[in-house]
Amino acid sequence: MKICFVMYPWDKVEPGKDTTMRIIKECVDRGFEVSYLTKKDISIAKGKVVGNCRKMITTDTTDCVEFYHTMKFESSIKDLTEFDMIFMRADPPIDPLLLNMLELIEDKVFFVNKISGLRKANNKIYAASFDDGQETIVPQTLITKDIDLIKSFVEENKFEKFIIKPLDGMGGKGVILFERKNIGNLSSICDFYVNHSGISQPIICQNYIEGAEKGDVRAIVINGEPIGAIMRVPADGDHRSNISAGGSAIKHDMSEHELELCRKIGKQLNEDGIYFCGIDLINGKMVELNVVSPGGIVPHNNVNNNNEIQKQIVSMLLEKYKEFKA
Repeated sequence: MKICFVMYPWDKVEPGKDTTMRIIKECVDRGFEVSYLTKKDISIAKGKVVGNCRKMITTDTTDCVEFYHTMKFESSIKDLTEFDMIFMRADPPIDPLLLNMLELIEDKVFFVNKISGLRKANNKIYAASFDDGQETIVPQTLITKDIDLIKSFVEENKFEKFIIKPLDGMGGKGVILFERKNIGNLSSICDFYVNHSGISQPIICQNYIEGAEKGDVRAIVINGEPIGAIMRVPADGDHRSNISAGGSAIKHDMSEHELELCRKIGKQLNEDGIYFCGIDLINGKMVELNVVSPGGIVPHNNVNNNNEIQKQIVSMLLEKYKEFKA
């Protein structure tokens, strides 16, 4: 089995807490030939999608941090159709040019996740499509560049609290909790988010779900099936539960409602080629989907007696690979 990871630069990896590193090591431990490249390493030459691939030459170690630091590489230009599986682990936002190039070989190589699925499910836009107006799956959500529309949305729905966040944010960056009593500041905040880069950018306005101050649930979903979860608890004085924003993880056993909700969402994800996903839940509602480079493996393992969930992830994805090849 030959697997290539499309990911962030190797020197940006934080091996003590990196999800990608756990999956890579599991693949290496199974005897697979593993390579990696970054999005800037991919080109089209003579009608082929090629990449400057770094094949991993590893030492025999059980420690993931040592595994990372002792890694050596053999670099070569490869036709990417030589790989059996390409694992997409580049951080959001998605590079449209990267997707355009990789989509050319989507029928020849098994992708996690499918390029067409990544286009469709591009994180927060896709999650908002589950909004039925009744908040049975997701809180009421608006994605727009129109500041007046945001103000009308908040007023019409009589939100007491609501969340404003950038469309392409990650790790809890840029998430602001607003209260109705401070609505006079809404226009200036929205104007900053929409126009701060010099290019008009959409933002998300979402009803605040009560209970968010206690934390959220990160469910790990493979092939449409929830296989593990953690509760992420915000740091004191913060409304963000993300581990990267200072939150902490505690053990969480999913309720029947949470399992049912994840399976309902997961069924659509699986049909759309999103085989590996993180679903964030608050009080029984989905607040975010993470389809580009979902994390959470290390905190999950840490609070579950070092249960190495990456083993189950790789095994389940290999089953999906067999379906692809059949």
